[in-house]
Amino acid sequence: MTTAKPAIISGTLVAALATVGVCDVAFGLTLQLQPLLMDALGIPAWLIGINTAAGALGVLLAGPILPRLIARAGARRVAFFSILTIIVCLAAMALLPPPWWWFFFRFFMGAAIGSLFTVSEAWILTIATDETRGRLMGLYTSVLSVTFAVGPSILPFTGIHGLLPWIICIVFVCGGLIPLAVVKVREASEDGEHGNIFNVLGRAPLLFACIGAATIFDSVIISFFSIFAQRNGLSLGEASSMLSAGIVSGVVCFYPIGLWADRWSKNGVVIVCTVATIVAALLLTPAIQSLFIWPLVMLIFNGAFGVYVVGLALMGDVFKGKDMVAASATTAAMWGVGGIVGPPIAGRIIDSFGINSFPLVLAGFYGLLLLGLLLQGGRVAKAT
Repeated sequence: MTTAKPAIISGTLVAALATVGVCDVAFGLTLQLQPLLMDALGIPAWLIGINTAAGALGVLLAGPILPRLIARAGARRVAFFSILTIIVCLAAMALLPPPWWWFFFRFFMGAAIGSLFTVSEAWILTIATDETRGRLMGLYTSVLSVTFAVGPSILPFTGIHGLLPWIICIVFVCGGLIPLAVVKVREASEDGEHGNIFNVLGRAPLLFACIGAATIFDSVIISFFSIFAQRNGLSLGEASSMLSAGIVSGVVCFYPIGLWADRWSKNGVVIVCTVATIVAALLLTPAIQSLFIWPLVMLIFNGAFGVYVVGLALMGDVFKGKDMVAASATTAAMWGVGGIVGPPIAGRIIDSFGINSFPLVLAGFYGLLLLGLLLQGGRVAKAT
């Protein structure tokens, strides 16, 4: 890989964080706004679920075509086009009634958001070195957590009706065009060999299992933790506060986790985070009525997403150039997979064995990951 100038390195970092950050605000806002609006209109829950799944499907299906598209058009152009697509979709959903039109635009919005995540992640990995990759991915993940949390916090001030929340979304997304227009960036596809999503998946399946475990964890814990907490005697407010505490703790801890991985061992940190997630999950039920539940929720969030943070850093160790873009596209696709398969699997198990099987579901996903790590000698990817 060629050495980039400092101005290009800083410009690439700014472009990556700013473009994905402002769009993540809109993503977080609409992810809550759309179900609330549809529910207020009396639209059944299964149609609300299909609308959410349409976005995840867009993310999933965009993955295989992104490496070739970025190689041909360039990462900056793909980012520009993705932002413009999101703006058009937001405007259309603000003006057209749900649910039928929204499925179509939610799909393309999901594909565009997935493209931005792919481009920004590849940019970060391109400018990172072996000594800084972990902490840079920790910074990147912290920005994603903060900006995603900002979106829902806007709704109490705007309400869900009218054009105001949609206009705020569009303004945020338009802001993502500014850094792309004024800073120099390093293209993410200058080197490498294949640039094929299926090739990189086959080269490091356990690495992408780490990513997949985190995406499934995210969709499952958001879907079922509040139900689990309420059925064990806590209020909805307490459950929501615990989830918020878990998310905020990640914002604080992701960078130190990445720094720890840089200075010690990426493989070792993945194993520690996996074990911590399993132990924390198994303790959720006995601790649910005690004050210990608060640090436990923070531990499970940091353990689960610590695997994701370090997994992203390991991607930069294993893949370069075009292959790195393909690996980033695979990561985006994993978010689609997690959103589609995670909640139905967890829901079926909970229906069969009761709500207190929820922690066992979380532990089970990471237990399978730990088994894979042990079978591969504690190495996330054989090339590392």
